[in-house]
Amino acid sequence: MIQGILTFKFILNQEESGDINPEFKPIQMQFTKKEYSEDNYDELVVENDIYGTFYQQTTGVFSVNKEFSNYFTGRLKETPYQVMSYFKQVSAGNQYLAIAIFEHDDEIGLFEKLLKDMGKRLDKIFENLARAENTKQLADITNLNIRLRNELKYTIFQVERLSNLDKLQKVALIFNSQERVKILELLRESPISKKQLKRELEKINPSSNIDVLLQPFLELNLLRRDWIQGEKDSETGIMKNQGEYLFLVKDVMFTRVPNERLISHLKETENELFPIYQKRVLDFFSKFDPFDQTLKETMKLASLLLNPDVYDFYLLMKNNHYPKDKIPKIFSEFAVTEVLLDNLKDLNVIAEIEDKSKRKWIVLLTEI
Repeated sequence: MIQGILTFKFILNQEESGDINPEFKPIQMQFTKKEYSEDNYDELVVENDIYGTFYQQTTGVFSVNKEFSNYFTGRLKETPYQVMSYFKQVSAGNQYLAIAIFEHDDEIGLFEKLLKDMGKRLDKIFENLARAENTKQLADITNLNIRLRNELKYTIFQVERLSNLDKLQKVALIFNSQERVKILELLRESPISKKQLKRELEKINPSSNIDVLLQPFLELNLLRRDWIQGEKDSETGIMKNQGEYLFLVKDVMFTRVPNERLISHLKETENELFPIYQKRVLDFFSKFDPFDQTLKETMKLASLLLNPDVYDFYLLMKNNHYPKDKIPKIFSEFAVTEVLLDNLKDLNVIAEIEDKSKRKWIVLLTEI
């Protein structure tokens, strides 16, 4: 669970003696628990961890006036959390840090795109904030702080939406990860010890967290875990093959089927779109073989369904069809509707068809 997102400005504070007294000045902070605020945020993350995160991102930044930005993901040393942080040095030299704080067992990679999208939007805010502060434009500073606070609120809202996955999204979580796809492939072949599985996953990603990776398999009841006693070597007396083993008890496939509800609805209501829609569906499924779907396509499809805006739209379209010019405004403020629709069309999830008056309609071509 996300704990909050904190933003700071890094200030050197050179004293009259010439000594430098650096500090992180809080700008805006948003927390998910009421017990935290700007007055006691150090109970959530200590100063040493903030400095540690900052230095991870600024090593090698030599030019004071060079625009620069990067991301860092890792565990904190003095507090039991992990972070994904965004560092931005604007063209004027001002340095800013945004830190998103998560529980140590959260799958932080799931939220990477949301946090990087936030970083892109913070770019402009930090640039304008530096300009307003340097020219002492108080009204602009106030407005930019409001924008920044709203950005943090929105990102936390999106992260929380993505934290509550339904069954289909948990399947998408499996097929959105090379490590999880590898787990499924290995278990399809035979049971495997947890120790051996860990070794196989570390070939893909040395920092793989096997317990986090197994979570959706367990939540979907695809796996059974058993402790195997092993056998004693007759010569050495050492126990062999002892340990926890994983067994695949149910397989899973991420594929497509026709949207029977929409087909039936259009047919029963004698809608003029029915023959057009039916032809599009038949054309697609006459050529579709689920076993020919590439892993790349499957992963892209899974990734889309882990986008909260796309998934809400997908659920809406399972039972409805809409004129393109009257699509309900369910997308969030920062979602680009045309881009999302184009992505879904490219993957043949939705289709655009025309009625007799040439009006364009959006329909769900394939259900997942």
